[in-house]
Amino acid sequence: MKTFEPRNRVASRAHRMDLRQQTRCSLALIMLMGLATLTVLATTQTLSAHDTSAVHQYSLR
Repeated sequence: MKTFEPRNRVASRAHRMDLRQQTRCSLALIMLMGLATLTVLATTQTLSAHDTSAVHQYSLR
């Protein structure tokens, strides 16, 4: 029984990004995470500004 052998060595290696691609991906990831953080903060502030009954609902009697 024959074992599997790749036709060329380049195809068997994982694709590696160069430094410029790594920098772009890192910057894009940081920007997306920052945008997500700002969205969550804005949503939380908007909901807490409109809904004040939730604070009184859980107060101790």
